[in-house]
Amino acid sequence: MTSTPIILFGATGRMGRAVRASIAEFPELMLAACVARSTDGEGCPAGCVWMTPDQLASGGAGAVPGEAVVIDVSLAAGTARLLDWLERSPRGLVSATTGLAEAEEERIRGLARRAAVLRARNLSPGNAVASVMLRSVPTAAKTLFEVDIVEHHHAAKRDAPSGTALGWASLIASGRGGDVEPGADPSRPRKPGAIRLHSIRSGAAVGTHRALFAGAGETIELVHTVSDRAVFARGALRAARFLAGRSPGLYTLEQTLEQS
Repeated sequence: MTSTPIILFGATGRMGRAVRASIAEFPELMLAACVARSTDGEGCPAGCVWMTPDQLASGGAGAVPGEAVVIDVSLAAGTARLLDWLERSPRGLVSATTGLAEAEEERIRGLARRAAVLRARNLSPGNAVASVMLRSVPTAAKTLFEVDIVEHHHAAKRDAPSGTALGWASLIASGRGGDVEPGADPSRPRKPGAIRLHSIRSGAAVGTHRALFAGAGETIELVHTVSDRAVFARGALRAARFLAGRSPGLYTLEQTLEQS
């Protein structure tokens, strides 16, 4: 069986290490290149090469086959540098970085016209299921409830609200017409239809998201909790497996649920 080569961009971060630890579970994939500013001493599988972002940009990926899929788990500044290279040398991309500026989001959408791209701020299968559920909430029902989204992540997470919380709010707001209010002061009156986002940064929490629909005498909650970062790593690898050999386009994590 031919394995799809993977370029792991941001290989020494929390997610990068988790992907490296999980890739053995995916015999259809092989780690061909780890890209980071420096190695972390943990090595990489046989046949994998280490390179810096500068080496990648200057042609170091020439040893990596053109059918390679890039998994980007870097920070926003790293993603911008990666896109500089991908715009010159398009390849499949799993993009999981949060906190990107709209300019970078637009560049990712532009790349999808030339290569297969999956953009997801949360790569867990459970989040994909939650997104399907939120998208299916009838528009009429959304007007019956006040909506709050509460997200809790570890103290070192830099962006707030999380990309997942913003994504959930966008799904709920579709057809609702209300504003999304990150960091809203709960002591102030809520604007009609507004969706309020609340962020907590403490401890070592991997990620919990809660959507609360509060109505007259009743409350509905949808909660998704991740306790192991390997969930995201496996999601990234499933996404890369899904993209292998696909036509250019912008794909979603929900589409990967169709593939075992």
